[in-house]
Amino acid sequence: MASPTDNNEGFFSDVRKVGYLRKPKSMHKRFFVLRAASESGPARLEYYENEKKWRHKSGAPKRSIPLESCFNINKRADSKNKHLVALYTKDEHFAIAADNEPEQESWYQALLQFYGEVAPGPNLIGIYRLCLTNKTISFVKLNSDAAAVVLQLLNIRRCGHSENFFFIEVGRSAVTGPGEFWMQVDDSVVAQNMHETILEAMRAMSEEFRPRSKSQSSSNCSNPISVPLRRACWLSQSLVSSPTRHAFPLFWRCFQAAAWAGRVVLP
Repeated sequence: MASPTDNNEGFFSDVRKVGYLRKPKSMHKRFFVLRAASESGPARLEYYENEKKWRHKSGAPKRSIPLESCFNINKRADSKNKHLVALYTKDEHFAIAADNEPEQESWYQALLQFYGEVAPGPNLIGIYRLCLTNKTISFVKLNSDAAAVVLQLLNIRRCGHSENFFFIEVGRSAVTGPGEFWMQVDDSVVAQNMHETILEAMRAMSEEFRPRSKSQSSSNCSNPISVPLRRACWLSQSLVSSPTRHAFPLFWRCFQAAAWAGRVVLP
């Protein structure tokens, strides 16, 4: 592959890796470009219809994914593709298919290099149970009786799911400070079930603490609202660590305290 010309040095100066890879669903080959962080933008993965359009700068890339928006990058396989590299963002996951294992490993390592170093996260390495009561959510490590983290339902701002990931966003009053917990579970059905069940518990807690009208008697006001006690446990999948990251089922992304920052590295 010819090197960039002098006139294009600015356009190519942040390029760290290029090559043809396939889109897993269509199996169409596209030309992918990995760029390091520079004045032109953050570290990102782009793809073009072909190399010619990239070199001639004929139009914007078909897609550009800033690596800082990813909370995980991993290698995986499915029934059609044995050598995938997947990038997970909050809203979706984007995968590229290599022709062989060395090519997969090469792109995976290149992406990790510009994914960014992260500070050590909480000591949450291993497999955890998520236990829900009518007031709290606890994360209990397998073969342990003590909860590693206990979150009050009142401290949860919102929760949601995307494919086989479930997340909880907590506020400043949480023991961890403001941020998000991300959990990988068996499949999207489990993630949705967790979302709906915890959301129901949050609504019940909100009803319990809603101010009562002045027309209620003092005796009624002194009685707590009856909230059905719910207990549920889900087992998340085990994770594999990489040389540059801590791996744990509960991914903590902190908004303010950098010392808590962490990213999951999945199998």
